[in-house]
Amino acid sequence: MKRLSVTLFALLLITAGFATKPETADQVLSSDQVAKLDVSGKWSGTRNQYSWDKKSFIESFQYEFDLKQDGNTVTGTSTIITANGEYADMKLEGVIVGNKLHFREYEVQNAIRPDGKVWCFKSGELNFVKDADGNLKLTGSTPSFMEVYNYPCSGGETNLKKVDNSANEQVLQAVTPTTPAASQPSLAITAYPNPFVESSNISYNLTADSKVTLQVFDISGKLVTGLYDGNQKAGFYVYSFDAKNFTAQSGFYIVKMVVNGNIYSQQMVQVR
Repeated sequence: MKRLSVTLFALLLITAGFATKPETADQVLSSDQVAKLDVSGKWSGTRNQYSWDKKSFIESFQYEFDLKQDGNTVTGTSTIITANGEYADMKLEGVIVGNKLHFREYEVQNAIRPDGKVWCFKSGELNFVKDADGNLKLTGSTPSFMEVYNYPCSGGETNLKKVDNSANEQVLQAVTPTTPAASQPSLAITAYPNPFVESSNISYNLTADSKVTLQVFDISGKLVTGLYDGNQKAGFYVYSFDAKNFTAQSGFYIVKMVVNGNIYSQQMVQVR
C-alpha cells in the first residue's frame, strides 16, 4: 500500500477544492475513443462525500486507483485517505461499457478506520474525460454501500487524473473542440427502483425508429441475460428485470443498450 502524506493531501485540497464535475472546456470521450485507451496504471485525485440530503459536500478525501486492464474488464485496488491520515485499501473490479467505467470496491485489504465510522464500498459509472490541460480523467457520481447487504451510504463525486498518460497521447490529441467527442444522441435509461431488492423496471424513450439491443451484465462483464434484440418503433418501453432468476454474486448489474450502434449503460444494485 502506497500512502500519500497528509501534507500532500492538504495541498491537493487547496488546489482542487471540491470541484468534481467537468468544466466547460472538458470533453467526454466517445466509445470509439475510449476503446483505444490504455486504462492500466495509477489514477489520483479526490473523492468528495455528500451530505445525507445530497445537497452539499461534507468531507473530501484523497483517492487513488491502481488499475489493470484486460480487454474491457478492469481489476485493481483503490486507496482512500482522510485529512487525519485514516485510510483504506480496497480491492475493486469493473468493466468498460461504451465510454464509461463501471466499477465497485468489494474487499478491505488494509485500513485505519475513523472513530465511530466504517468505510463504505464505493461504486459507480465514471466518464472518461479530456480536461482543458489535456489530461485524461475519470469523473462522475460514485454511490457507496455498506460492507454487507449493499445498504446505501451517502455517496459522493469522484475526480481522478491518470498519473502517467504517455500511452494515450495520440488518442487525446485527436480530441479537439472542433471534433466533439460526445456527439452521439442522448438517451436516458432509467432503472426503478434502484437499489432494488428483487426486481427493477428498466425504461427508456426512443425518439425515432431504431435497431435496439438491451442486455444485462454483471460487474465483471459477464452476460446475465438479454432483454431485447430487434427493431423498435419510436416510443416509451419498459422491461422488468427479476434478479431471482439470475445469479450475480456481487449484487451489481449493468444494463447495456445499443441503439443504432450507439452504446448507453446504467448501473443497478441489489440490496440483500
